[in-house]
Amino acid sequence: MKTTAFLAMAFLIQAGGLAAQQEPAGTNTAATKRVAFGQYCFWTGEMKLGQIEGVVRTEAGFFKGREVTLVEYAPERLALEDLARQAKRAGVADAVHLDAGSQRSLAGVPTGQPLDGTYRAAPASDQKKQIQGTPFARLQLSAGQATKVNAFARENPSKALEWLTPLQREQVKGAR
Repeated sequence: MKTTAFLAMAFLIQAGGLAAQQEPAGTNTAATKRVAFGQYCFWTGEMKLGQIEGVVRTEAGFFKGREVTLVEYAPERLALEDLARQAKRAGVADAVHLDAGSQRSLAGVPTGQPLDGTYRAAPASDQKKQIQGTPFARLQLSAGQATKVNAFARENPSKALEWLTPLQREQVKGAR
């Protein structure tokens, strides 16, 4: 009985260590906020917005009949005004949708309707499209890793590798 309990505890500790390895450094989501940017193509939105430092996660979706990229960001590392400015510069901010009660003008980006329960995530086949067809597609990635790898997979693969664990890097090397 003690051996079984010991083995179970060892397994849980090991599993916890592996889970911690999966999340890239700097993506602690303890205090994140969300915003959605409307644009012509959420695949481009996920890629360009994911490249911004302080963006933790992205998700392709639909809101009020438009393609949007839902962004989870760390406000202690990235001010909303700076995020909007960078999104506009990247060409993925035709409109910004903030949570209800947070409506204001941001960096010359038109403010759309408040983000509400009508937002819908795009199908899984439309998520992280830049990873598809690359060696990164074979990896088990955390949500934070998938955002950053998707952001750099096609334009800067060496930068995408920085978001992987050593084991994942080996898996990518073996897939090439």
